Amino acid sequence: MVVEMSFEKFDLKPYSHQRECEKLLSDGCSFVLRAPTGSGKSEAVFIPFLLHRDALPLHMIYSLPMRTLVEDIAERFNKDKFRNFCPNLRVVGHHGKHLEAPLFYADVIVTTIDQAVGAYACTPLSLPVRYGNIPAGAVSSAFLVFDEVHTFEPLLGLQAALILAEHSCKLGFPVAFLSATLPDVFVRELEHRFNVQVVESKEEDIPARRDREVILHYSDGNITPEALLEKCESSEGRVIAVCNTVERAQELYEKVKGKVDCEVILLHSRFLDEDRRNKEEKLKEIFDPKGMRDRGGILISTQVIEVGLDISCEVMLSELAPIDSLIQRAGRCARRGGRGDFYVFDVANLYPYEKERDLVNRTREKLKKINGEKLTWELERKLVNDVLSEQFRRYLDLRNAARILNQLAEGAFEGSREKIEETVREPSSCEVSIHGDPNSLGYNVFYLKRIKVHTGILKNFFLEREPKVWRIDSLYGDEPQVKSELVTQACKIYPYGFYVIHPDYASYTSDTGLILGEKGSALKFVEAGEREKPEYYLREESWFDHAQKTLEIFREKFLKVYSYSIKKLSESWKKSLEEMVFYIEQLLVLHDLGKLNREWQKRIGAKDENLSHSRQPPTIGLPPHATVSAYALSKLWDELPFPLGNIFKFVVAHHHSVAAREVPQYVLKENYREEVEAVLGLINCDFDVGKIVGKIIAKQEGSTIISKFPCLADFKTYRTYCLFSRILRLSDRVATAGSEETLFQFEKWFRYY
Repeated sequence: MVVEMSFEKFDLKPYSHQRECEKLLSDGCSFVLRAPTGSGKSEAVFIPFLLHRDALPLHMIYSLPMRTLVEDIAERFNKDKFRNFCPNLRVVGHHGKHLEAPLFYADVIVTTIDQAVGAYACTPLSLPVRYGNIPAGAVSSAFLVFDEVHTFEPLLGLQAALILAEHSCKLGFPVAFLSATLPDVFVRELEHRFNVQVVESKEEDIPARRDREVILHYSDGNITPEALLEKCESSEGRVIAVCNTVERAQELYEKVKGKVDCEVILLHSRFLDEDRRNKEEKLKEIFDPKGMRDRGGILISTQVIEVGLDISCEVMLSELAPIDSLIQRAGRCARRGGRGDFYVFDVANLYPYEKERDLVNRTREKLKKINGEKLTWELERKLVNDVLSEQFRRYLDLRNAARILNQLAEGAFEGSREKIEETVREPSSCEVSIHGDPNSLGYNVFYLKRIKVHTGILKNFFLEREPKVWRIDSLYGDEPQVKSELVTQACKIYPYGFYVIHPDYASYTSDTGLILGEKGSALKFVEAGEREKPEYYLREESWFDHAQKTLEIFREKFLKVYSYSIKKLSESWKKSLEEMVFYIEQLLVLHDLGKLNREWQKRIGAKDENLSHSRQPPTIGLPPHATVSAYALSKLWDELPFPLGNIFKFVVAHHHSVAAREVPQYVLKENYREEVEAVLGLINCDFDVGKIVGKIIAKQEGSTIISKFPCLADFKTYRTYCLFSRILRLSDRVATAGSEETLFQFEKWFRYY
């Protein structure tokens, strides 16, 4: 009864699976939720997160397979009923085209799985790598949610998600997996491997499912314009046709538009963001699950509607695909109850499911046997188990996870974005634009509007038509430069690349999207945006004052924010919470010890007292100080149990860049002892100050290198490094800038980086 009342605060009557999820999260437990489309899976984790933050980390990272889902879920979480309950809660949607929170500085980050994995591996995809341990600390200390898990690349992104979840579970952090189409074998493996609870929905509890009657029809023929027009005429309602490729969807659209007395909309992946958003808004009007337009409408789409879009139709036509994809598509038929007809048509060409030929063939055989039956939740689960179980057994082979873990560890060590991205999905897409003379644009070529295209599609187009295509690259030097080179061979078209196609060979309209092989005109430019970096070093600050301010910021802000995570890590190291907090505070007051280097103080213009910052930047570059701090304190940390001391060394060495390695020769100023004794006096703990000061290495004659990076595979060590680094770098930055608001300004700048 208590749970029901808690959901009623948001004018919602909870389903049984939502009540069960809240009970588990109120106890800090992990779970996997399997429930049909439209059953409130997202609210099943978000509402308990709002209500029971005392039992959970204060941050949630909600990972999804695609960008459109990110924007949809973030919009739902930002509804007034939630904002009124938690007015200070900051919810952001963050993905490659919408860099809202590169530092992952928000209470709730709704993001794509590749952004979450890149952040965890200290190699963020939307931030310079030097800042990598800041978002890594966020992922390391958050409540992790993985939604639409069935759509993650099974041997890549799914394995990466399992690794993050395993690391969290072993340290006692809660995680949640959400999906409608996971087979029993996978759910039971999660239950066994991670000790998570399994939550199953009941169809009879969900009115939209209980009162829904969707009949499945299978046909050996293909979707034709005539078949679509016939269904539209007989239904007099809303009809959706789903094709497996963009080309087939475009062809069907061209043959149907203008032949019906209703609106026909085409949606696929090759639209500019603004055009796609406009189409989705129109779809929500016509295909609103709660309403019905008098004249109906037709949507012709691809796999992009399988997840995220809250739309509904009375009749759906779909090309044959693996069973989980078909169930997701069928979830848009009679979504809020009532009668619906789901027609599945065979295909002559299995693209893009060639690698899943066995799954498609098994799906075809199952559909033939249930032709004419009602699609119930029980039948959907049975189909998923019958078709997908054997495949998922192979996915769960621990060697798959070990391979991805090794690649993540290598990518983190090298700071390689390519290696990190390749652990999440196959490097299959590139970006294209349209222009007749990219060489004339200079650096502005990068501000042409772009569309993502599968590299295989672009290669095949090149082989068939030999179009005029340029590959565009950046050259880094004192000034930004551009290399624009004509492509002469299809093998020169690579994933992640940026290509410009001559207008004689490509067109774009807001109705049909990008069409390869049709003559068109150049795409427009996006607005460059402001690229002005916030200025922090505007006031003079003594070395002692900065250390004190950094400590105060931690105590006032970040100790509370990360107390849950610090406690979990303390338990894993068999340390008391007070002892771990003492270590953090010691790092905070001593992190800038390297600034007491004689040369550093000389270059910054210090006179009577040692400085941490000055009003004016020095005329001569400052020598490194973070690695000097780490080296100078290394003897002190060598006495700590391994590897804690090693962790502290890297936290301090990397408090400006995760790539920092070299320790230059240095000599600390004569009064460094007095400065250190003074800042240590700020820590409320009994310890021998003289002993600490005596361990400091006051000078280094030559140079050395701090080379070994905490290994991601050693998750306890790695996560401690990430969390402590985040705490230090955020406390240091807020202390330097003067307010938390500057963190938001800093993130905003990276949107244009």
